[in-house]
Amino acid sequence: MFEITPITLEFAIGPQPTAKDFAAVRSAGYAAVLNVRPDGENGNYLASSDARPLAENQGLTYAHSPSNNHALFETDIIDRFERALTELPKPIFAHCKSGTRTAILWALVASRHRETKDVIADLRDAGQEIEFLEDELRESAAEVKGSLLRLKDDALLSLGRSKLLGGGRRD
Repeated sequence: MFEITPITLEFAIGPQPTAKDFAAVRSAGYAAVLNVRPDGENGNYLASSDARPLAENQGLTYAHSPSNNHALFETDIIDRFERALTELPKPIFAHCKSGTRTAILWALVASRHRETKDVIADLRDAGQEIEFLEDELRESAAEVKGSLLRLKDDALLSLGRSKLLGGGRRD
């Protein structure tokens, strides 16, 4: 059975959907699908070019923001994921192979706007254990917060105040 794991009121994660799972995403109330799994990664799964029309046929907006596991902490990867979060209609279902990569990317973005301990607590409440990345989350957030150019984007400022990055319960 296809599993969707809500992290906040506006954001959920899960594994790579099959062709039939897009209907489940839509019926669960999601408006967008954010795929972070790169095409060409090992395994048998839908390529982004095949997944996009399946999502759109269900009335879902689809975005592809690929990230290899080894590149998760690169600023441009985090920035691209954050930009997708600002542009996609809410609520968003994000996926990779298992959901862990999307949980980490969400945490990297959320830590830019909230206390890292609170971000980790939200993920723990959702069944995602990423405490082992606490130092990396803090370092990544500190690097971005130190950039004077970072706060010039109104969309990013409003993202920090949104339900997408937490603060609201998933009930």
